[in-house]
Amino acid sequence: MTSEAAPVYTRRHWAKFNGEDRTIHLLEHHLADVGACFEALLAQPIIRQRLARAGGLESLDDATAARLCVFAALHDIGKVNVGFQTRVWQDADFPQGRRPAAFRRVGHYNELVPVLAEEWFFNALGWWHKATSSWDDRDGETVCALFIATLSHHGRPLQLEGGLSHNRVIWESFGQLDPRECVERIGRLVQDWFPAAFSEGALPLPSSPAFQHTFLGLCNWADWIGSNEAWFPYVDAPQEDYFQLAQKRAEKAISTVGLDLAGQRSAFTGVPGFGELFDIEGSPEPNAIQQAAAIDTPLGKRLVIIESETGSGKTEAALWRFAKMYEAKLVDGLYFALPTRAAAVQIHGRVKGFIANLLPESHRPPVVLAVPGYEPGEDADAIGLPGYNPWWDDHHDAERPWATENPKRFLSAQIAVGTVDQAMMGALKVKHAHLRAACLSRSLLVVDEVHASDAYMSRILRALLEAHLGAGGYALLMSATLGSSARRSWLAAGPAPRAVDSLSLEEAIGSPYPAVSTTAPDGESLRRVEENGQTKTVGVSLEPVMHDFEAVARRALEAAREGAKVLVVRNTVGHAIRTQQTLEEAAGPGDKGLLFDVGGVVTLHHGRFAAVDRQLLDRRVEELLGKDRDAGGRVVVGTQTLEQSLDIDADLLITDLCPVDVLLQRIGRLHRHRRDSRPNQCKAPACIVLTPGDDLSPLLARTENANGLGPHGGVYEDLRTLEATRRLAAGREWRIPAMNRELVERATHPEALEEIVRELGDEWRVHANNVEGGQIADGLTAANAILRRDKSFFTDNRDILFGSLEERIRTRLGDDRVDVVFDPPPASPFVGSPRIERLAVSTRWLGGADVQEPVSPDTTDGGFAFAIDDRRFIYDRLGLRRLTA
Repeated sequence: MTSEAAPVYTRRHWAKFNGEDRTIHLLEHHLADVGACFEALLAQPIIRQRLARAGGLESLDDATAARLCVFAALHDIGKVNVGFQTRVWQDADFPQGRRPAAFRRVGHYNELVPVLAEEWFFNALGWWHKATSSWDDRDGETVCALFIATLSHHGRPLQLEGGLSHNRVIWESFGQLDPRECVERIGRLVQDWFPAAFSEGALPLPSSPAFQHTFLGLCNWADWIGSNEAWFPYVDAPQEDYFQLAQKRAEKAISTVGLDLAGQRSAFTGVPGFGELFDIEGSPEPNAIQQAAAIDTPLGKRLVIIESETGSGKTEAALWRFAKMYEAKLVDGLYFALPTRAAAVQIHGRVKGFIANLLPESHRPPVVLAVPGYEPGEDADAIGLPGYNPWWDDHHDAERPWATENPKRFLSAQIAVGTVDQAMMGALKVKHAHLRAACLSRSLLVVDEVHASDAYMSRILRALLEAHLGAGGYALLMSATLGSSARRSWLAAGPAPRAVDSLSLEEAIGSPYPAVSTTAPDGESLRRVEENGQTKTVGVSLEPVMHDFEAVARRALEAAREGAKVLVVRNTVGHAIRTQQTLEEAAGPGDKGLLFDVGGVVTLHHGRFAAVDRQLLDRRVEELLGKDRDAGGRVVVGTQTLEQSLDIDADLLITDLCPVDVLLQRIGRLHRHRRDSRPNQCKAPACIVLTPGDDLSPLLARTENANGLGPHGGVYEDLRTLEATRRLAAGREWRIPAMNRELVERATHPEALEEIVRELGDEWRVHANNVEGGQIADGLTAANAILRRDKSFFTDNRDILFGSLEERIRTRLGDDRVDVVFDPPPASPFVGSPRIERLAVSTRWLGGADVQEPVSPDTTDGGFAFAIDDRRFIYDRLGLRRLTA
């Protein structure tokens, strides 16, 4: 075979290979694509400003930007090695008719590490040694760190020591491929592409490690965009003007993914009036908390915390503030982070309507539902983002190409609503963390329902805020029940993190509520806000029947027979299902219409339903108990899934004992709207709190029926806060929101908890020590999982490596569910729901079983059953359950 007749992939260095038609995209062209994409990213003012702020600069000069483009273009230079190049060769392409042993399983980034210690590589680039002296004022450390960062674009920081042994053969000439000659050509090309990088007299590159980490995220982003064949078609021959072509394609690609907002901003005519923005009839005025958050608080404040009662319009306050910040060109986008998937799905529709009123239709971005498991086909408003599936591009997951990995791309959307863990993964040692953080940097990060009950999550959220704010980003936190210690801790996580001074219990109780707080030179600026016109006095009583399902069912049915809408919230799915079953048994012939149903199928509400069914459940709950509900009694049983985001207006609340902040959330679903049609016995809001008795001490020992309470309950482990809540709820009237601050502080403040321990004795002291020790351990575990943005890719390489923590990190975040795919998809137990193609199952239930292959379900009466290894499950109107032998 003559040299010209040989396949092109054996004669020229390639970066992308199409396995179907065996075509290639030249390495030099792909480097041009990604360099041009990085250049186009930096042409976006806010993205450029965020990168500058990460480096401690107010702005980024053109020479610095060009030098960063050079590094971005070099991201795949490790692909010059012939071991990688011959991965696509067939046996007949080799001179001996077979692949040499040294060429087997060769990659392109770890294999480059040993070469970085050799002179030939940098000599071949031609300009490297001059760059280390003229671009860098730290003897080359900054240049080396940025180069290592760009080589880490595969998703994890590159390990400089202890990696693969040096495979010298792959760096020598083989056939028509010469790695050194290719490096020399690339070195000349980047000088032609980015001449400003090599200008004399430019400032040294920023040496901040945070700058390196932000640069990596943008480099990863540019590589994703520049690797899309739809935007950058393959070209297999050298082309003199290719870089100019790549620049045009990059500009179009950046616009396609919604990053170039010039057209959108030119069409934007300003923020509409409050009523028009939120589709409120008449000429409504914003309430006090909305006015304080969006108008009275300066837009330049990087971190704002809104504290106000449930149902007071915090969501509208956050969206209105975003609209004003967008108008002021402080942010480009919005990520609205919710604590649960269901809450995100509920808020998604509201944000979609808000964006429709804010931005012109011709330039309106899609509102992405950033919730894994909710596919576009399941929610017409949820969209997938563009992806690609390049062959042999092994810096992405080989088994899951980007085209199917929406979660890693969620934060690149201009407007997205999702779970808080998607944002948190930008602060953790998980693959593509830098990409997530870089995408998020241009957006206002809104976190709903922040709290301090989990030391692990709080520490990670603080790290996320420090990184986001440190790069010049903006964040807004919201809570109905935030304690003073938690509030001051969040505010201390600003661009310059500092120690937190604590308030005494009485000082904390005296803090204003509702309130808007921001950072101030002396700590915090806490603005008192008038109440929002939604005051209510709730009669709270205790009934020691938490385990008496018949008593709970009887009490709920009695109220429903009198025409009341009754909400029963249990701490665990097990207790919720038993309550539902007992309720059905207790219901007489005339009571069937009192039970919660979907399309005539009686059911309950919790988190172990398929996504398609969960949407039906959510809609039905709001239909029966929402603002526009019909008259007549009804009982809805559920779990914590009923606490947040659903617009529920119950006449009577029956709830398990839980921490006071959670209880206030549940009470937020009681008498949520003003109405005159409530039954006589429910004219005044009442909350019945179910307890295991007057003494919680037995829960300190292991028990089989803790229902989520105490150290063995698995949900609310700190019995001190539960005991404090029990005392506050004993036959009291709670004036909301006037008492919110006092209630939260008296059940969460360290002084209040210490008083309970002193009173109850040694057994409780041991429990307190265990809880506080666990919180310290959780904080240390979180610290070990957090990405070290204060460490350099070059001088502190060991400190930034991820190791093998990723699976445990995802599990601890709650991202531990595995999608079980069914073939054929079984029917839902509810009429009107699509067939169930997949179902999320906790890894704890699977016991390590492999679920890579589709599962064949067995139809049962009203549902279906399936097995994974020796574990059997059933899914029906009561949700997903494990079957015991």
